[in-house]
Amino acid sequence: VLRVEHLSRKGAFEDVSFTLHKGDVLGITGLLGSGRGEIGEALFGIAPAESGKIFLNGKEIEIKSVKDAMTNEIGYVPEDRLTQGLFMERSIQDNVIAASIRLDEKEMEDTTNHWIKEIEIKAPSPKPAVRTLSGGNAQKVVIAKWLNTNPKLFILDGPTVGVDIGAKAEIHEILHGLAK
Repeated sequence: VLRVEHLSRKGAFEDVSFTLHKGDVLGITGLLGSGRGEIGEALFGIAPAESGKIFLNGKEIEIKSVKDAMTNEIGYVPEDRLTQGLFMERSIQDNVIAASIRLDEKEMEDTTNHWIKEIEIKAPSPKPAVRTLSGGNAQKVVIAKWLNTNPKLFILDGPTVGVDIGAKAEIHEILHGLAK
C-alpha cells in the first residue's frame, strides 16, 4: 500500500524507508523532536520532505502540500486536535464534513449521524459545538472527519494523546477494526 524510500528533511529526519501492506499498522515512537511527528507531517504535505520517494499502491506520488495528500486520498489526524484538527466552536457536523464538504444538508446530517453511531461518538445529535465534547469524543470527531474521505492511507500522530483510558481503548478498537 505504501512504500517510502530515503525520505529526508534537513533538521527533522533523515533517510527514512519502510513498506506497509494492506492491514499494517506502523507505529513510530521517539522523544519530542526526534522526527517521529515530522514524518507524518511530510507524508501529509504539512512540512514536505526535501528528498526521497513515496509510492502509494505502487504508483510514485509527490506530496508537496496538503492538497497533494488529499488528492492522493491520504487522511491525517494531528497530535494536537485542539489547534490543528478541529474547529472547536463549530458543530460536530461541520467538523465531520470539513474534509469532504457536501452541499446537501440532509446528506451532511445523515453522514454525521452515521459516524456518530459507527465510532460511538457520545453526543445527543450532530448539532452541538465540538468544544462541548470530552477529549476522547472530540478525537473521534477528528477521526470521523478523515474516515469520511475514505482514505487509502490514514496517518495518525498520537491518536490517544490527552484522552482518558476508556477513550484510548475505544480509539484503539477503531484502529484495529480499520486494519482488519
